[in-house]
Amino acid sequence: MKKSIYILRAFSLILGAMLVSSCEDILDVEPVSELSVDNFWTSNRDAEQGLAGVYDAMQKAYRTKKFHWGEFRSDNFVVSDQPNQLTEDMIKNLLSPQATPSLLQWDELYSMILRTNVAIERIPRITSFNPQFLGEAYAIRAYAYFDCYRVWGGVPLFDKSQVVFSEESFKERATPEAVLDLVLSDIKEAEKHLTTLTSRHNFSRTSLMALKAQVLMHTKQYEEANNTLDQLITNGGFELTENRTDWRNLFINDPENFPGEGQEGTELILSIKYSLAEDGNRASGVYETYFTGVPSNWVSPKVVELWENKFPTDSLLWATKYPGVPPHVVDLPDEDESSSEPIIRYGDYRFYETITQVNASNEVDLRISKYAKENISPAIDETDIILFRYADMLLLKAEALNQLNRPDEAIALVNQIRTARELPLVNSGTTPDVINTNDKEELENFILEERQIELLGEGVRWWDLVRTDKAVEVMNPINGMTEQQILWPIWFRHILDNDKLEQNEAYR
Repeated sequence: MKKSIYILRAFSLILGAMLVSSCEDILDVEPVSELSVDNFWTSNRDAEQGLAGVYDAMQKAYRTKKFHWGEFRSDNFVVSDQPNQLTEDMIKNLLSPQATPSLLQWDELYSMILRTNVAIERIPRITSFNPQFLGEAYAIRAYAYFDCYRVWGGVPLFDKSQVVFSEESFKERATPEAVLDLVLSDIKEAEKHLTTLTSRHNFSRTSLMALKAQVLMHTKQYEEANNTLDQLITNGGFELTENRTDWRNLFINDPENFPGEGQEGTELILSIKYSLAEDGNRASGVYETYFTGVPSNWVSPKVVELWENKFPTDSLLWATKYPGVPPHVVDLPDEDESSSEPIIRYGDYRFYETITQVNASNEVDLRISKYAKENISPAIDETDIILFRYADMLLLKAEALNQLNRPDEAIALVNQIRTARELPLVNSGTTPDVINTNDKEELENFILEERQIELLGEGVRWWDLVRTDKAVEVMNPINGMTEQQILWPIWFRHILDNDKLEQNEAYR
């Protein structure tokens, strides 16, 4: 995503009109440009560059918040022995309107939204405009407002381009239903215009299906979600990886241990692309979130316990649970070891690739090692952030099928994942993994566990708990969460700047 001088100039007007934030909260404001919005949006080349500016705003909005919003309020993490305020606020359910600004500010999301509004309004005025560009703009706005809906509920709705500050810049919060209506409307508009079937770093017809399925599942429209996922599976051309190396390469960005490898594979539907050359130091926020020298969070021991119970890493426990089933994780020795015999490791290879115990003397110092196997300076982080992945969609479809009273088909999809990960199958008759297919809740909980393991560290678990109405059930015994606290507070400065806003109930 090259940020040409035209993009920086064209969008300086928009950034200078951050309509829902005080002036001192505005980030990365460029000098006022002599190039007007009207003069810029005159060709498909302009539209392509304008969308680059939209994706640039998306990079900034999600570099850490993808994980903050989707991971740390769930049961995936505990605070370390040296937590910071941001970590404690999320993990211990201590969120307040005065919490860390970087967590609650919505400036970057609205910058992203305002840029899409300009694109949506201006692209159709271009002679013989490329409909793909318009479809991408609608899809990005839908994605942004869906997260607004999930995080805060109702938010101010800006669906028109507005580059002049006025009284209309201050809006009341729309109802959550109105926000969701705009999301669904934008998805329909995107469906009309998107022409590209797949694209790794730009919205396509397939990634829109993934977004649509997420929205439909969140609103419990299971039949429609299942049909959408059927289309994605049939038309997307994606495949599950089938070995440890290929699975690792979906995520890894570790130049020291895996030079030139990673961030590619047949499961990746859509990722936010980051580049040091184009986006500067600390382009992505993955390293600073998961594997810092002094961690503020650790992987929850309960996640490790769940994983070990399913797929024991101890040879005796494995043989006890899966008698006669050989181990599926076989590592060759390191080059500097004298023995040429392979090292046998029992369990699930995803466990070894996802969690690392950093301090041998501290059993709870467990870090997410999907993206890097050791501490790497955040200054050189250009790790792509995955938005949609094929395994996620298959397990989401399994969840929908269970809700539609089609449990055998749901189990078949779980087993499709397990086959690809070289693991014993469920309800196969040869292993103790037996699920009562007549118990919808038991199967739902089982699918959620499979998702928790497969998608750990990808910003998914919290939304799984919220979507299935299990957030309070799971989290209340851990941090005292109530139903009213599922929504996040609105940052107090936003309310000071706009007296039409009202705080969410739990934080008044």
